[in-house]
Amino acid sequence: MNNVVENTALNKVLPFYQCSINTSTVSALGNGLINQTFLVKSIEQSFVLQKINHHVFKQPQQVINNAELINKHLQNKKEQGQYSLEPMWQITANHDSPLVIMDDGYWRAIQFIPNCYTVEAVETKEQAHQVASAFGLFTSALSDFPASKLDEIIPDFHNLDSRLAQLRKVIENDPLQRLSQCQNLVDFCFDQYAFITKVAELVEILPVQVTHNDTKINNLLFNSESKKPIAVIDLDTCMPGFIMHDFGDMVRTCCSTLPEDGVELDKMQIRMDIFEALSESYIDSFEGKITQLEQESLVIGAQLLPFMIGIRFLTDFIDGDNYFHTKHPAHNLERAKNQLNFFHLLNNAENELTHIVSA
Repeated sequence: MNNVVENTALNKVLPFYQCSINTSTVSALGNGLINQTFLVKSIEQSFVLQKINHHVFKQPQQVINNAELINKHLQNKKEQGQYSLEPMWQITANHDSPLVIMDDGYWRAIQFIPNCYTVEAVETKEQAHQVASAFGLFTSALSDFPASKLDEIIPDFHNLDSRLAQLRKVIENDPLQRLSQCQNLVDFCFDQYAFITKVAELVEILPVQVTHNDTKINNLLFNSESKKPIAVIDLDTCMPGFIMHDFGDMVRTCCSTLPEDGVELDKMQIRMDIFEALSESYIDSFEGKITQLEQESLVIGAQLLPFMIGIRFLTDFIDGDNYFHTKHPAHNLERAKNQLNFFHLLNNAENELTHIVSA
């Protein structure tokens, strides 16, 4: 969106929140690749304004509804002394709904908490403890909320069979004749029959929970004074799921010595000290509300998330880079190689990971 179009859109949407572009300071916020996010500041108020990407979130009202249900439950838990973080409230617009529907798309506003900051990557064990504890507290507080009341925002988001089916489909079409560049990776994915079967059997018996599904450290707000997490943010993908997915996403984004598009794969290692910190604090945060089966599933989740995102990167590469933002033609291929290599390392370390989780 260029500045002229952007200002026109903001001019139209800001009055729904009792302000205008002439009386407010509006600046881009964060570095998310899905939604467009702005910080709006005026004399009377400050809030986060967000344009929801309706190509990714095809039913924006469901995103709004899920967040409202989750925040109300978390607020009740907080009032009972059972949740120490802050719910992230959506702000009601003029027409008594958080969702504003405009010609250019869907908008909503979210409360702004001052004196906070975000962190882009886990660098220390202490940060790993904080990440796992915060996301664990979030899911634990929602453990008595009926997950069936939430809409499935992105159907089959963490469904491995569905992701493999998508890969098969793009292989058949091979629209840009890219398959020859990655046939070995494709073969590797479909050769993981034992792991694929293990996951399929596990999801049939795991309890369904409310999960966040994007448990990166930059989806936490840290208090500027205490340097501790104060809120879990970005609830857009919250929906019914399994806690192994949330734990696996933490491992995927915290425990590799390379960024997810790093190409020096011979230098990739598992940061075992970070894995141990994540495992310890995540399990402890549930205070006994995690079942034995769920605890045992965490290692599978740690392996599953890089495997699944690797498949998604590979699928997008073959299909012509239509989903993930890329910086160059081989970017998704590099990401796929990276994540599938990390999956391979985690498989080789399964005994050590299992020992840590079981300790």
